[in-house]
Amino acid sequence: MTTPEEEKQVDKHNWGSDELSKVSDTQEEREDTKMSAAALDKMISSAVPTRPKINIKREDLLMIMNELELPEATVRSKLIETNGDARAALRSLIGF
Repeated sequence: MTTPEEEKQVDKHNWGSDELSKVSDTQEEREDTKMSAAALDKMISSAVPTRPKINIKREDLLMIMNELELPEATVRSKLIETNGDARAALRSLIGF
């Protein structure tokens, strides 16, 4: 067993070290979460490129599909590529 004098010496050197480590650990965890949340926000916002909205007229789509006998997916992708311009899409599909 330890004597009261030895306990006083041990307490004198270790005053509050356990509480101090708890406080510093908590602060470090909070900083890590803030940094990781900011990094996650940056990754999410930069990962999704925004495309301009392109209006494709249904008449243009059907007309090109019927005239050139092409599938809708091909005609739609060409109209998107030409920003909805039916003339440019027709020229491109024909080869001009």
